[in-house]
Amino acid sequence: MAFTGYVFENKESIMPYLEDAETGTTVQWAKAQALRLHAFVMVGYPQIIKGNPDKYYNSVCFIGRNSDLIETYQKTHLYTTDENWADEGPGFKSIYVPGLGKVGFGICMDLNPYRFEADFMAFEFARFHLQQQTDIILCSMAWLSSVSNNQINYWCRRLLPLYYDVYGNDEESQTDRQNLGANGNRKVLFVVANRTGTEKGTNFCGTSCVIYISSQKQISPLNILNDHEETVMVVDTSHTLQNL
Repeated sequence: MAFTGYVFENKESIMPYLEDAETGTTVQWAKAQALRLHAFVMVGYPQIIKGNPDKYYNSVCFIGRNSDLIETYQKTHLYTTDENWADEGPGFKSIYVPGLGKVGFGICMDLNPYRFEADFMAFEFARFHLQQQTDIILCSMAWLSSVSNNQINYWCRRLLPLYYDVYGNDEESQTDRQNLGANGNRKVLFVVANRTGTEKGTNFCGTSCVIYISSQKQISPLNILNDHEETVMVVDTSHTLQNL
């Protein structure tokens, strides 16, 4: 929600900023940037789907190089701030995109256990993308600052199943173990764009990053910004994901 801000108290307060997935201000901006840069563009916004009743979502649009809308993803795991106004999305997504491979989407709380009530070791988000054999995970964030200030470590820990065997002996775990070892050395890029600064007394932690993950128990940052840095990060990944 880069253009609207993130901290809304209720449905009434966010109503003026709601957009549809095709003609909304944010989506139109993203399409224009995709054409200008001949690039894929992803950006978050508060989405409305008209109906009876209307549905509100914390969403991202993913735009192709020719300004076509490839995908809309609605946040699956809601944070308390989202629960003030947003509906829960239908589920995680991973799609094949020519030129990129399998692309998965996430928004902030998606990385956490569902409502902070699910088992921490369930790893819902990571296991989904392991099963889908996702190559690139793109996450739009409004992640809050914390006392421990170790967001990168925490995000990587939440992706543990992508690079380490954490499973038991049940059938589902056996399938996950097979997916972890599929095609030898699985490689994944984890890309985070997280906001900095303060909104209505809420502080955000920045630390946007691109992390390389390998199923051979390897995880390493390709670039990380600091907690207050606002810039354009450019990372050459051409030698990282040669399996695409």
